[in-house]
Amino acid sequence: CLVPRGRTSVLQVGCEKVFVTLELVVRPMPVPGPGEALGRVRYAGIAARDQGIVMQLFPVPPGPRPATRIPLSEGAGDVLAVGPGETRIRPGARVTGVHWARWVSGPWSPDNYAADVGNTLDGWLGEHVLLPTSCLATLPDGMPYEHAATLAGSGVTAWHALHEVARVRSDDTVLTLGTGGVSSFGVLLAKAAGARVVVTSSSDAKLAALRALGADLTVNYRDDPAWGRTVAELTGGGATVVLENVGPGTLDQSMAASAVNARIVMIGTGRPPPNPPNLYGMYAKNLSLKAISAGSRSMLESLLLALHRNRLAPVIAGTVPFGEAVQAWYAIRRGEQPGKSLVRM
Repeated sequence: CLVPRGRTSVLQVGCEKVFVTLELVVRPMPVPGPGEALGRVRYAGIAARDQGIVMQLFPVPPGPRPATRIPLSEGAGDVLAVGPGETRIRPGARVTGVHWARWVSGPWSPDNYAADVGNTLDGWLGEHVLLPTSCLATLPDGMPYEHAATLAGSGVTAWHALHEVARVRSDDTVLTLGTGGVSSFGVLLAKAAGARVVVTSSSDAKLAALRALGADLTVNYRDDPAWGRTVAELTGGGATVVLENVGPGTLDQSMAASAVNARIVMIGTGRPPPNPPNLYGMYAKNLSLKAISAGSRSMLESLLLALHRNRLAPVIAGTVPFGEAVQAWYAIRRGEQPGKSLVRM
C-alpha cells in the first residue's frame, strides 16, 4: 500500500517539480474483525476530495490523522474474508463502498466524520484493504470494477443532488458547473432522467467533451463573466436545478442563471469571495438552497442499479498501474479534467 512518508522527495510531473509525501510500504495481511471485510483491490479512484484530505481541508476528529493512513476514498474489488458474525457481505462478493462508512441511510449526521474512508479510516490505495462492511455495496452482475471505482465521491454526490434533493424530472433544465466528476455524472444522470443539461467551464475542449457526453448547452465563463445571465437567456428562463460545484464564489452567477423556484444544490466548498453573495436573488426568485456531502450506502445502491439498468458508463480520464500511482496523484492537481483517474492494482 501507499502511505504518507516521514520525509519528502522531489518528483518531476510534466513540467513541474512536486514534493512527494507518499511511499510504498509492505504490511502484514490484515485479519478482519467484527464488522470488517478484507478485500482485494482491483481499481482505486483518485478524487479531488483525496487531495483536499492531504491538504488538511477535511475534519479529522478526535485528533490528527495517523501518519500511516492509507489514502483514497473510492475503489472496487473482491471480498476475501469477513469478520465474525457478518451475514450481509460474504467472501467472493464484488464490492465498492461509500466513504462515509457509518451512513447507511437516512439524513446526514456530523457523526459520519468519525468513520471516513481514506481520512479517519484506511482507504483503497493498496493491494489489499480492510474496510467496514457497513460501507460496502455489492456490484450488479456484469458491472466492471473500473466503473464501480469511480462512484463513492462524485457519482454518489451527483445522485444525491439530482434524485434525493432536486427530485429531477424530464421537464427540468439542469445547470452543472465545471467538467469534473460531479458534472460528468450530473450530465449522465440528468440526461437519463430526460432533463436538459447546461455546463459551464473555462475550457472549450472540456466543454466539447461534455457535449459529446450529452450536454445540450455549454458556456465558457472565462469568455463570458456574466455567464449566469447568458444561461438564463439561452434556456429561455433559467435552470430549474443547479449543481453548484464551485462554492460561494459563484453563487451570485448561479442565482442569476436560475429560473423562478429553482433548486440550488451546494456541493463545492471553494473559498468565499471578497464580498459575500447577494442573497436578494434567493428572495426575488424564491430559490431553495441545500448543501450536501456525498451520500449514504443506500444512495450508492440506487446509483449502482440505475447505472446498470440504463447501461451508463462513467467517464474515465485515464488508468495507471499501481507503480505509477504517485505520479498520477500529483498530475491531477494541475487542473480539472473530465472524468476520473484510476489506479489499477
